[in-house]
Amino acid sequence: MDVGLSGGGMIADGIHLPPPGLAGCLSSALVTSLPGGTYILPAALHPVLLVILQGGIVVRRGAGERPLPGLVLCGGTRGVREARAESGTRIITVPLQPVAVRVLFGLPGGALMEEAVDPAELLDAAGRGALARFVEALPSVAAVRDEVRRLWDLLAALRRGGGRSSDLWVPLPLLAFPADLLAERFGLGPRQFERRFRESYGQPLRGYRQQLRCSRMLASLRVTVDPAEGWAAIAAAAGYVDQAHLCRDVRRFTGHTPTGLQAGVAGDDPAFWPYRVDPATLARHFGPTGF
Repeated sequence: MDVGLSGGGMIADGIHLPPPGLAGCLSSALVTSLPGGTYILPAALHPVLLVILQGGIVVRRGAGERPLPGLVLCGGTRGVREARAESGTRIITVPLQPVAVRVLFGLPGGALMEEAVDPAELLDAAGRGALARFVEALPSVAAVRDEVRRLWDLLAALRRGGGRSSDLWVPLPLLAFPADLLAERFGLGPRQFERRFRESYGQPLRGYRQQLRCSRMLASLRVTVDPAEGWAAIAAAAGYVDQAHLCRDVRRFTGHTPTGLQAGVAGDDPAFWPYRVDPATLARHFGPTGF
């Protein structure tokens, strides 16, 4: 039985790479259409810039719901979040490096953790004007290429006014190093390194590593085995103590058990659309970290 999480079900307009001037701080843009209905978003390692081209999205926070503006800056999350999309909703998403949040919007990436912020609240008068012109033109722009080009132009204008970031960025291969060696590599004391990491990434190094392990495991599942034996083998390959350890993390970061997630992806429930993204698209969009 296939315990992989790939499959059909999401209509994608495709990946668009950023221009050279922006490539160092953000990933590719994904233009896609969402199925209508309620769904549970997995925990997210990345801050993401979200542009709503058509339709609408409402995010649940506690007992209330919040409609998102046409362009919103979403921080990473340590747990799942429930959202609801109108039928026909069309979006652009752009994952950001933590350092890019300060370069573009003037605050550390960690300050956005668990938040969804209207960028207008963070910009100066010139930036708010550029943002307002971008959002006002959204309903009138029909071509995907024009939509993405206008977004790159907006971000390039914001970057020109942003300056350099002093935030911490740890290359992915180094994240497996012991914390004291990482601190030494960056010329920091252990406590200073941990503080800088939390400010930039929104959570401690240990918590980030746990979430990263689960995210990469979910993004890379391509194993065809009996489910009972398969999840145990996947747990061992991903560095978990045992299958129960993997199950706890999957539940924590997706809101589902592994078998429930597998069954949901195999069906047609729109709640599972994030896990039906084509694996190649997912890798190009988020990079090697997964979600």
